Amino acid sequence: MQNGAHHLIDAWRRWGQRHRLAQVVILNWAFGMGIGVFCAALLLAFDIFGIRSLLWRSDVAFVGSAMLCAAFAFTFGGVVAAAAVMQLDESDDAPRGRRRDA
Repeated sequence: MQNGAHHLIDAWRRWGQRHRLAQVVILNWAFGMGIGVFCAALLLAFDIFGIRSLLWRSDVAFVGSAMLCAAFAFTFGGVVAAAAVMQLDESDDAPRGRRRDA
């Protein structure tokens, strides 16, 4: 079993070295989704704007709660992933917008 886990860890390391952007997007999207679900849970826990009482009195309470959590998760995940991509360093190419002296 350890040999298989070793193989997966090595494959992840090789993949991460080649695809830094994809790795950053996936990890930050997951982090943002966690933050989104946490915020939706806080919204329901403290019954802000009466959302929890309104939602739980309906006959689709579970589906509504799941949709609220999913909407928060995907929104927060997208925002965090986009912010992480914008913070990545550019390559070592010459700066754009300036003339190169030949």
